[in-house]
Amino acid sequence: MFERLKTLFRIGGAKVGVVQTLNDITDHPRISVNANEFDRIRDNKRIYKNAFPNVEYINSDGLSKSRPFHSLNVSKVVARKLSKLVFNDGCDISGDNEDADKFLQEVFNDNKFRKNFGEELEAGYAIGGLALRPYVDTNTGKIRISYCRADTFYPLESNTNDISEAAIATVTQQTEGQKTVYYTLLEFHEWEDGTYWIRNELYRSDEQNQVGVKISLKSLDKYKDLQEEVAMPGFSRPLFVYIKLAGKNNFDLNSPLSLGVIDNAKRQLIDINEKYDEFMWEIEEAKRKILASDHFFKVRYDEKGNPVKRFDSKTGVFQRLKSDEPFIDEFSPSLRSTEFIASINFILRIIELQTGFSSGTFSFDGQSVKTATEIISENSETFSTRSDNVLIVEEALKELITTIFELADAYGLYSGAAEVGVNIDFDDGVFQSQDEKADYYSKLITAGLTSKLNAIQKLTGVTEKEAIKLVYDIRAENLEMDYSRQEEVSASKQLGDEE
Repeated sequence: MFERLKTLFRIGGAKVGVVQTLNDITDHPRISVNANEFDRIRDNKRIYKNAFPNVEYINSDGLSKSRPFHSLNVSKVVARKLSKLVFNDGCDISGDNEDADKFLQEVFNDNKFRKNFGEELEAGYAIGGLALRPYVDTNTGKIRISYCRADTFYPLESNTNDISEAAIATVTQQTEGQKTVYYTLLEFHEWEDGTYWIRNELYRSDEQNQVGVKISLKSLDKYKDLQEEVAMPGFSRPLFVYIKLAGKNNFDLNSPLSLGVIDNAKRQLIDINEKYDEFMWEIEEAKRKILASDHFFKVRYDEKGNPVKRFDSKTGVFQRLKSDEPFIDEFSPSLRSTEFIASINFILRIIELQTGFSSGTFSFDGQSVKTATEIISENSETFSTRSDNVLIVEEALKELITTIFELADAYGLYSGAAEVGVNIDFDDGVFQSQDEKADYYSKLITAGLTSKLNAIQKLTGVTEKEAIKLVYDIRAENLEMDYSRQEEVSASKQLGDEE
């Protein structure tokens, strides 16, 4: 009751400018990212969600009507294709220590990581980045992984290489009386004198598009046990991992935020949706048309005053023409399917170019696309795009695992995190056969252009520590084989002397 009264006083104070209030999260004094970046991300989200308004048109009676907009939603297809190429079931993640690997797999299994990460990566690639936030669930004592999309992640501090400080927004809505109230929790991750701090601020608003008034954390039951600030000593990196789409943000060169696959192909994605909508509407309307003079469209009324029409005005089949003499005729319009399909495929080629895919990756008319073998043999753009993004995701997963073990150590769930090595194998066999890969590295070793240690790491995906052990095992086996051969030669010589 006391907290509710305090909240009411704070709402009143906000109206006279005494209490902090925000229209948008980017209005917060600690968030310095250009607000236009988040407008861009929100627009990407709208396109990815396939949220388009209805189309207005004029029916046979000259009245304004609306119909659903037909969308092809290529943005989802492109984002899904890229996310599956980068991360799929073939990706193997493990620790080089048996106990550490067991703990890591338990965390991943508890969070259904393979399924959820692949899905969230798709959305991240579409709208402009993805942040992963590991935390400890105090109710279960287990480590959970939450996913923060680009429209809820606000960088505070960054350099040319990484984002080290950020605010993460979580919106909760609940019904209070006859209205819906929106609560926004801002979780600030900051460094001070080498110590990691998490600070929490809660805001309340009666409007969905407004952050609102800053209130006490105890005002909402789900945050009543949350502290306003807490120091997290002993951490080497932030408690979040931000994954970008490969490539520079050419919309804002100073922004640390990522572009999405939608951004540089936005005009083409709009064009292809409009062209597809026109095509589908023409299919619906490609039926016989009846032309009639306006005499047939006059409305008469029966004895009860109800209108009686000769033609149904809900359809566009009937077309009215002004004429002095009554007439009626019909014709069947031709369907321009060839022209529409050619236009859509032309736009698809441009989208492939803008999003980093090889020509022929997508096709509207069901033509065959290039196989994985053809893609790698042609040194294709798809393989290059995939490789660039794999490097980023691999580094992000290693950072995520480091954070998981540091969290586990801080909460007493696991010790010895500093000694854990991580193996990540993205299964390049999707593009390149392992035989060809092994032959390639064998030639490099023979030519003295790489070491056996490096070749083992690249071919098997093991850590340097495990690769060194394999090198020693191979040397030991070779020495043992040489020793056995020497014994055989010596024994044969001795037998010959005796004879």
